[in-house]
Amino acid sequence: MAYNIYAVVYTKGAEKGSSFIMDSYENAYKIHDDVVLVASHDLSNEIAKASALTKEQKDEGVRGAVFKLNGSYTGFAPSALWEWLENVEESG
Repeated sequence: MAYNIYAVVYTKGAEKGSSFIMDSYENAYKIHDDVVLVASHDLSNEIAKASALTKEQKDEGVRGAVFKLNGSYTGFAPSALWEWLENVEESG
């Protein structure tokens, strides 16, 4: 079964939030301080919980959203990003 790929985008508290997600998902890929990609079989609400992006964790000062990517992406980015995506898609 293929992995789902999620973009976790922080609007507040990115440093704290991204540390949560990196601890929860060892294969997470940090694109930028505010954006982390996660490959998982989990649902988006589970990704949000691991990212400290749920109502129950509002005291953490972390805000943002989780977006499920549909496998359709393009752009000009570092080769490490494209390699990570390729590895995720092959291992899923």
